[in-house]
Amino acid sequence: MDDLIQGLDGPRTAQQELFYDLEDAAAVIGWSVVELTAMAASGRTPDEAVTLMKICALLAAQQEKIGAYANEAKDKRIVRI
Repeated sequence: MDDLIQGLDGPRTAQQELFYDLEDAAAVIGWSVVELTAMAASGRTPDEAVTLMKICALLAAQQEKIGAYANEAKDKRIVRI
């Protein structure tokens, strides 16, 4: 068992970075769904409009990141610095 948990403090591999970034993207998307559902159930205010803009910006950023990953997967390459 000890050999399975060694080396966890080193730099992440490209596959690990991909996993964690995709996991983060899923969390942001999940949070967005909850927020958008709650807003749809209630009246819209200026504060809600600001929140919707933040959600949209987060989703757009995640969309770009996932699109780049899709291109890497299509080309069968994963490159991280």
